[in-house]
Amino acid sequence: MSTSTHEMRVGRVTSLLLLFIRTAGDLGLACQPVEEFFAFCRSRQSGSFAYGLLLGAWIDEHTVTELPQEMKLQLPTNEVIVLAVRETFSLWGVWAVASIEPVCLKTTAGMELSHDMVFDALAALAQGDTGRVGRYSPAFASDTPEKQVRTEIKRLNTRYPLRIEQPIYYDPVTGGLSLQNERLRH
Repeated sequence: MSTSTHEMRVGRVTSLLLLFIRTAGDLGLACQPVEEFFAFCRSRQSGSFAYGLLLGAWIDEHTVTELPQEMKLQLPTNEVIVLAVRETFSLWGVWAVASIEPVCLKTTAGMELSHDMVFDALAALAQGDTGRVGRYSPAFASDTPEKQVRTEIKRLNTRYPLRIEQPIYYDPVTGGLSLQNERLRH
């Protein structure tokens, strides 16, 4: 995944979105209601969820009920960017979708986001709590080439052993979610 804050402002993307899920088993169950919620928001063409860019899902039974107010991204330049959670919508205790945005857009012009940065920011939420081991399900646009998805998943699995779940495919036009790339079925 590589998206820039420039893409967020130029296109229809209005915010960054993260899913928080209780268990890996709940991930599949959450796709349809979250997709319906996105469709509802888009039909009203307003709100931070209407045209958000899904980054991925964090699977952790504690975080889904104790959503963070902010997360810190460590940039390759060692600069730290604070992402604030602006809005959430949830089925309490099972899943939540959060709209996040940089606190100061000026400092993030052209910032490239990666799955590594998102994972590191989410993993830092549980730092010091040895009983918590979150897992990450990276999101990819539905038109991302399958080879690119497999390569990224393999790379993430190498860097974060046993912490990466199956990918989520996200249709940026409709807001549709799937755990299997729909193109593979046709």
